[in-house]
Amino acid sequence: MRPIRSVAGACAAVVLAACSIGKPLPQVTTYVVGPPPPSSAPAAAQRQETMRMGNVRVAAAFADHGLVYRMQDVQYTSDPYNAFIAEPAAMLGNRMAEWLDRAGPFRTVGQPGGTQNTPYVLEATVTELYGDFRPGQPPAAVVAVQFVLIDMKGTRSRIVLERSLSSRVNLPEATPAALVRGYGSGLAEILTQLVAAMNIAN
Repeated sequence: MRPIRSVAGACAAVVLAACSIGKPLPQVTTYVVGPPPPSSAPAAAQRQETMRMGNVRVAAAFADHGLVYRMQDVQYTSDPYNAFIAEPAAMLGNRMAEWLDRAGPFRTVGQPGGTQNTPYVLEATVTELYGDFRPGQPPAAVVAVQFVLIDMKGTRSRIVLERSLSSRVNLPEATPAALVRGYGSGLAEILTQLVAAMNIAN
């Protein structure tokens, strides 16, 4: 069976199973996005200030726990039986902060929701987060994020950097596990581009 058909077939099988009277519902499999660590040590010219992840939002179409697949140009489906273990916004915000803290564009990077005052705050909006499983092309993980870096040092905050970054990672197969691994790789690619932009803006 071809990979793209396997996802659609699995979804159909789940629906039929759920409708069968007296049969147990299938268990939900949960996933965590884990971007690979930065490939290089922090640059010698890293900023000595600290930064905190601010608000992290996910577009409404992708904000629920269930993984989202794009099956046709305008047809998307959410998979209730393969889902993120936490809300995507909170999970991705934590991962971004951890990755940026290790990459070292700033001396330290705090988690979202922290109360500490920092000279810089990074806001993020995830505009795309889905598996592209349309027929006739390789399956892929699609991630896109809009970033706004805010300087909080003055009497009035000001935007010092705005970037819209995206990644498309081809997958070996159209499965939920491969998709989530692709999300991790795509997020690392996006954050690597963000760090390069921060270094230029330094």
